[in-house]
Amino acid sequence: MSVPTDAASSRALAPYEDAPDPGPLLALNFGFARARVLGTALDLGVFTGLVRGPRDARGLAAELGCDTEGLRALLAALEELGLVAGGAEESWTLTDTSRAHLVEGGRGYLGGHFADVLAEWDQWSGLTELVRAGGHGGGELGAPENRGLYPGMFAGIFPVGVRTAFRVVRELSRHDPSLPEAGRVLDFASGAGEWGIALAAADPEARVVAHDAPELLGVARERAAEFGVAERFRFVPADFTRDYAGDFPRAPFPDGCFDTVVLAHLSRFAGPDATERLVQECARLLRPGGTLLLVDVMRQEPGRPALHRPMIALSLLVNTEAGGVQEESAYRAVMEKYGVTAKESVTPGLITVLTGERR
Repeated sequence: MSVPTDAASSRALAPYEDAPDPGPLLALNFGFARARVLGTALDLGVFTGLVRGPRDARGLAAELGCDTEGLRALLAALEELGLVAGGAEESWTLTDTSRAHLVEGGRGYLGGHFADVLAEWDQWSGLTELVRAGGHGGGELGAPENRGLYPGMFAGIFPVGVRTAFRVVRELSRHDPSLPEAGRVLDFASGAGEWGIALAAADPEARVVAHDAPELLGVARERAAEFGVAERFRFVPADFTRDYAGDFPRAPFPDGCFDTVVLAHLSRFAGPDATERLVQECARLLRPGGTLLLVDVMRQEPGRPALHRPMIALSLLVNTEAGGVQEESAYRAVMEKYGVTAKESVTPGLITVLTGERR
């Protein structure tokens, strides 16, 4: 077949040839399908089924109770995503990433977290109207009293969070040598307990209270045992139920009984008003001179890498009643209001950790 050579055809073709490559747009347009491929593979147990070694599609389909051709198509898509390998030989195996993070029961398993994120699927359908009309999408995700309904969201991210927690505790010690030892620690909304674990590992004298929904404390107990610090932990169930005024009940601890209080990954879901109440409660529980560690995703100054913050902010708009990504200055102001002098902050990637001293 000959290539068009006449002037009219060349002029007509030029805008198409000179336009930016639409490939990234087309890939973005198909992003929803990739997420569903991963979710379906997790639902069916594909990765856990492959952990014992190479399998052909027929044998794996029989084990998982699937149609062979349907599973073969799913496996081919998973291979395109880099999550399995071996399709050409019909000898399917896990990749390093899927072996580390997608095999149920493994230490690094993130499947529960992905499941809770995929559960937001229908909520995202309201994004157009939210952008048009304003407001939040609502839903149960942001309310602190509903944390136990989302163990994958608030405890299932431990394999990622624990690395950050250990790194930050080391980095804060280098940044601010005046920080006291952790001592008596309250991990206020502990999730899987990564911050309490990191503080206990750094201070052999530390004693940690993990405080959260009962459904999450079981995970924290297992993780503390994994790191050999469980004997220095207490696990105290939290009641985050709001009363008629929108407040939360006081935590079941006396004033000033902790040397360190951690408030991690709760504020952005709860929103600014609830954050103020939570910081006030954390300040009540700190002794004078004690340390508050406020950990969350915070908006960055112009010119600094945004990473995934804009998408997280949009997700909070869609899936919560009042959540959002606030600036560090907003947290500093609330801390100051309730008697905590804001001090050092570090931002190792996506999260910011802000320290404060109780006056």
